Amino acid sequence: MPKKSLLIPGDFPPEVSGIATYFHEIWKFYDYSENHILAAKYPKCIEFDKNSDLHTIRVGIPTGSSPLHKIIKSFIYTIKAIQLHLKNKYTVIHCGQVLSSGMTGWIIKKIFKIPYIIYVYGSETYRFGNNKYLMRMIKTFLKEAEYIIPNSRFTMDEFLPLGIPEGKFKIITPGVDVDRFHPQSLEHELVEKYNLLGKKVLLTVARLDERKGHDKVIEAIAAIQENNIVYLIVGKGREQQRLQNLAKEMKIESQVIFCGYVADDDLPKYYNLCDIFLLLNRQTSVDENLIGDYEGFGIVFLEASACGKPVIAGNFGGIADAIDDKKSGFIIDGTDLKEIIKTIKHLFKNEDICHQIGKYGRQRSVQNFTWESLSRKLIKEIGE
Repeated sequence: MPKKSLLIPGDFPPEVSGIATYFHEIWKFYDYSENHILAAKYPKCIEFDKNSDLHTIRVGIPTGSSPLHKIIKSFIYTIKAIQLHLKNKYTVIHCGQVLSSGMTGWIIKKIFKIPYIIYVYGSETYRFGNNKYLMRMIKTFLKEAEYIIPNSRFTMDEFLPLGIPEGKFKIITPGVDVDRFHPQSLEHELVEKYNLLGKKVLLTVARLDERKGHDKVIEAIAAIQENNIVYLIVGKGREQQRLQNLAKEMKIESQVIFCGYVADDDLPKYYNLCDIFLLLNRQTSVDENLIGDYEGFGIVFLEASACGKPVIAGNFGGIADAIDDKKSGFIIDGTDLKEIIKTIKHLFKNEDICHQIGKYGRQRSVQNFTWESLSRKLIKEIGE
């Protein structure tokens, strides 16, 4: 008999994040009628849900990421999940975050003897490691989960020291929609908008956070001293003012273009504008609220590869699962300015290598990272 599940993802569209994309795409291949999603209310969520086949129930929750907000979220999710279970009789709960919904899964298991599954993305033990109460909760929730789904081997390795058996982990990486993200001709309106004709174009698609490494790309461009290099930054975030000041300080503000938020439907156009995609990820060390945070995988690398672009990534986190080093891109020290400059120059000088890397990356995305294949793998691994 098929299992009837409730997913509590944490992030879910129309919210824009890697987690939101992960669950939305994975759940497209589940039985809509038997599997429900309990998600937060966001602006435009009513319109989004009307155009979706997924059975999504919305609930108002705090949007902050502090421990207090996570606890409040947990109680709200738990009350609503209990109500939904009494009505629908679920056989498994999918918890999209180890604290906010992990507590819900744990409580429901205690009350109704229903198993739960927890998804982890990396850095949880780094960010909360100094809080013995939160770490005790994380360890309890993970140990009592039926399965734990990390997004990479690196993420799994973070949690093994907690004493959790390796067999409980089932690695399911993010994927990419290879029909939407594919090589295509340049969007002439965007070329004119950003004055890209005849330019060498670098691109980063990511929140403007410290660990994404935008600052190192700006420093590299300033050091290379070529006026025909343009750096497109797609995304918004807390680092924008600092990055704008940095570009101005280095006198390359005309070469660094902040594109802001770009709708998902338009993202393939931006990937296809660039010659090289970069995300020089590193572990957060300055922002006190996010110390220890890192890139657990990096969906954007797959999106760029699916569009046939060579990629450059920092070497901290779960990047080795997203990139085949020296084949679909280069994994380098994202804090080493000399290595960054050397890699950018190498690719700019060798069009044939760029083409070869982009072609391989596209093939690899199609063969190994379609959302449907990953969804089927998840269903098989957890016995649904």
